[in-house]
Amino acid sequence: MTVPQRSNASHSLPEDEEIEGLSETRVTEAVSKYQVTEATSKNGLHISASNSTRGYTMADDERNRERLLRLAASLASTPADERVMTDIATYGIEQAVDRWREGLGPTSVCDRIQVALQKADKLLLTMPDTWRYVIPGDDEWPSQCEDLDLSAPIGLWCRGSLSLDTVGDRMVSIVGARAATAYGERVAIELASACAQHNIAVVSGAAYGIDAAAHRGALAASGPTVAVLACGIDVSYPAAHAGLLERVAESGLLMSESPPGTKPHKHLFLIRNRLIAALSSHTVVVEAALRSGSLSTSNWASDLGRTVWGIPGQISSAASAGVHEAIRRGVMNIAPSIDSIVAQYGGAPNELSENERLVIELCRGRELTLEHLIAGLDTRMSSHEVVGVVTLLELRGYLIRCDHGWTAKPTGT
Repeated sequence: MTVPQRSNASHSLPEDEEIEGLSETRVTEAVSKYQVTEATSKNGLHISASNSTRGYTMADDERNRERLLRLAASLASTPADERVMTDIATYGIEQAVDRWREGLGPTSVCDRIQVALQKADKLLLTMPDTWRYVIPGDDEWPSQCEDLDLSAPIGLWCRGSLSLDTVGDRMVSIVGARAATAYGERVAIELASACAQHNIAVVSGAAYGIDAAAHRGALAASGPTVAVLACGIDVSYPAAHAGLLERVAESGLLMSESPPGTKPHKHLFLIRNRLIAALSSHTVVVEAALRSGSLSTSNWASDLGRTVWGIPGQISSAASAGVHEAIRRGVMNIAPSIDSIVAQYGGAPNELSENERLVIELCRGRELTLEHLIAGLDTRMSSHEVVGVVTLLELRGYLIRCDHGWTAKPTGT
């Protein structure tokens, strides 16, 4: 049965010259992603293609129609624009977009919406298979973001093998100073690894310092980790973390509410922090100076009713001054131990990961330096991953530091 198109909401893909040479084969592949056939789909989606323009429309598939409209709304606005979310909450996404096209609403959004609709159509049809644009109602949509009310994201770009519906509410946000101390990074690695061992996904922002240490700790323990970005999911920022971001995408998830290609801006980092806070039931601040941006994450978490933990540092450490002040004011709980945080989620720890077993076997009955371990594992792990695994295994008592590196703890002891 053919489903009639709705004339007021049919957004066709631009002509070939407008989409930079998109081939018919690529269009067919893209169309197949939405499980449609020529003329009619099982979901009731009708696709029309004229010989003159070869235009494909998804207007009558209700789910993908909402996806297209939400994506267009995000392209026409800026993240966390409460005026846009008020219109969507009041009128629904379809009527809100119609109103913007008629010039009723925020001027900047009204001016951009028509071009945004065309761009959204192209993005949905041409994005790589590992990318998703997730919207409310999808299995992968993090419903906890709805606690943000009018500051909730319109939709979320996701890239990676991890689907959020597989981790549920077992997520912990670990944030802290970019200029972290060795102590802070060590704690972040150990905490992230312990969480990963208990199937708790580690959420952070992929910045220098504590963020990077948290992601690496989770990766070293072969656990899930989510990097919430203040740029597009195809942008490596900071550039030095390009390799780290690729590793996160391979086994975890890169997430952003900004469209692909978006470059990082200072205001996007502060806006992004609300998502890091909303995703998890617990936020842990490892190190933060008095004016640290990570304190905005803990403030959001506190406002959302999440539990906020502070890791105490040395009393004279400027890197921990913000944490100490928050604990003094009672807005952070003192974390007495890593186990006390992990215990909030319940569940037994996982067995050793494959990477951890490899390192232990290499060190069994002999002493190996870090350089020897990196060389011996160069086809299996990056140098950062080797450092993370060795650190964690030493902390957990599987490796013993010696004069010439590390050796595995003898079995039976």
